[in-house]
Amino acid sequence: MATTSNILTLLKYNCSKQKTNMLEYDQFADYVHRYAQHHMEENPDLVAYCSADYKTVLEAELNALVSEKQVAIGTIRNKDYIFVVPYFIERYNDILTQIETNPLVPFPNANELPKHVPADILTKVEPDEIVYKRLEKEVLDDKKLYCIVFGKNFPGLLYPSNYPMERLVGLCLKKIQELLHKEESHDYFLKKLTISNPGKELSIKNFFTQFVQNPQAALDVLKTSGDTFYYWSQMCYFLKQDYTKLKDFTPEDISILQSVAIIEVATSFHKTKTQERIAREAAFEQLDILMKNPPYYYNMADIAKMKDKNGIPLLGQYKEEQLKEHLHEKTTLSVNNSLPELLIFKVSNDAGYYIYKERVIPLILRLANDIRVLVREALIKSWYHKLLEYEVLPEMNENAAFENCLEREISSVEPILYALLNSPFLQVVALEDQTTGHISLYKDGERIPYSEVLMVSRQEILADAKLKLPFWYTLPVISLILKLIFRKPKNKGRRKKESVALQAQQEVKEKEKEEFRKRDEDDSVDPLKSRRRELRKIAVDLESQFVPENSTLDRELSGYMHEWNDRIGKQNYENLGEDVNSLIRDYFRKVLRRLKADTFNAERISHLAEALVDTPSMMKIKNHPALKRYVELYILKIVKNLPSN
Repeated sequence: MATTSNILTLLKYNCSKQKTNMLEYDQFADYVHRYAQHHMEENPDLVAYCSADYKTVLEAELNALVSEKQVAIGTIRNKDYIFVVPYFIERYNDILTQIETNPLVPFPNANELPKHVPADILTKVEPDEIVYKRLEKEVLDDKKLYCIVFGKNFPGLLYPSNYPMERLVGLCLKKIQELLHKEESHDYFLKKLTISNPGKELSIKNFFTQFVQNPQAALDVLKTSGDTFYYWSQMCYFLKQDYTKLKDFTPEDISILQSVAIIEVATSFHKTKTQERIAREAAFEQLDILMKNPPYYYNMADIAKMKDKNGIPLLGQYKEEQLKEHLHEKTTLSVNNSLPELLIFKVSNDAGYYIYKERVIPLILRLANDIRVLVREALIKSWYHKLLEYEVLPEMNENAAFENCLEREISSVEPILYALLNSPFLQVVALEDQTTGHISLYKDGERIPYSEVLMVSRQEILADAKLKLPFWYTLPVISLILKLIFRKPKNKGRRKKESVALQAQQEVKEKEKEEFRKRDEDDSVDPLKSRRRELRKIAVDLESQFVPENSTLDRELSGYMHEWNDRIGKQNYENLGEDVNSLIRDYFRKVLRRLKADTFNAERISHLAEALVDTPSMMKIKNHPALKRYVELYILKIVKNLPSN
């Protein structure tokens, strides 16, 4: 044995060497003293046991071990003895291991402990406490000898902490199996189960046969589905009912009752875990559905806030660690060498966003369509002002500079679109995309230019900007003279170019805020107007929850209308859009009469939208997730623009 100052290690070593479970106190104290003197140079920690008061030091160490129930101290014939619990643990572990080869051997009971052994070596626990705890998280060690208490009628079962609970449950199953193998017991208990479940004879017979032939397999069925729990509980009840009627218990009878008690707790545990797993799987299915709904991309914070149909947070029906495992599996599991079902992309230095592979291309097309008009109009306006000042920008004449200009506009106005267009997985997604009528984003292995993504032309934008100029700008001589007179000198300092589309969008937002402020100032203290003013204020605050930071309410409405409105032809498209808008206005007009400011929140908007989308009038529209999002945004717009009177 290597040199050690650990008293418990020395106790276990001496018990093993002498093949006994107890050591005489004084003899062990002398042994420690001699051991310390012999090994002091190798291990300086042993110095304390070399002094004259070494027994006091040893007593303090032993008292600490007693409090941890690692040892117990008892007196036999006026002599103190140290009872080493790990030695008992090893002994009873060997006994249980031997029972595995012969299940007919009874379990070791607390009554079998020698009378001189103190009861302090036992840690008494109830079956539900120890079985639940160790099935939940098995920790094997040699620190405790448990006594599983089953009540006053029959003794407790000795269970060492280094013996797995799953194996103990398996032993209990084998004991019941051996009992039911006997013909008289087999027929008797099968009959009782059948009589108590009329009309279920076949399922009862299948369960009973499976249990008798392979009880562990029967338990595995319970772990996966939980459907057989009722049969398990009935069988345990009948076994317990018959055996508790006995007046004198044999060791075999006690083992059966102990087995039944442990099996009851184990099956209850597995039933609970099965129900939790089923609920968790249902919650993850709901999460997957929600993540496929608009806006289609979500970060971890968004996912953690998601709720089910009843408004209950999904995080709670599963743990945060389980959520991370689920997302990790979705983002790494590949089938047939294809991309995972769920993808991750980053926007600048922000945390990653999750998006389902099938939603990538539709989202790119929607976002590109959303900002196309905004970027085009902003560039026309910007170029017009530059031309008015006789200034020519590189992007007006050079395709490369124009593409750089569009890249700047997209990254500023729609960073999500920019991140997706530059994501490493886009080429593979585009290759796998089977959407009907989809637009190819790659040609000859290269992504198409930004101008093709937005479907804008440099020449057309320049031509539209020039059309706004006064007529004398088209006269070469006059235009040249005015250019020499009025053109501003070039700024030699390098000026950072800003997004003109983003500036235009900010101007629109500022204008809306100003109009909103003026309208509130014009409102009187009339109760109706006051209520509407409160609702408008809440709608403005809620807008950030429904509209991305770099977008506007009208832009989002237009984008989602393109998703659900599949009518061909401008007139048909506009007619369907107006019909839906009318339905929303009529529906919300009734709600508005009794709508209070303190109940108007994002959840209420979502419930109102869901109720409207599920009506027969809306059921014909196919893309319900996009339609629901549109209804939410339109309700927000109605409240935001409520009139003062």
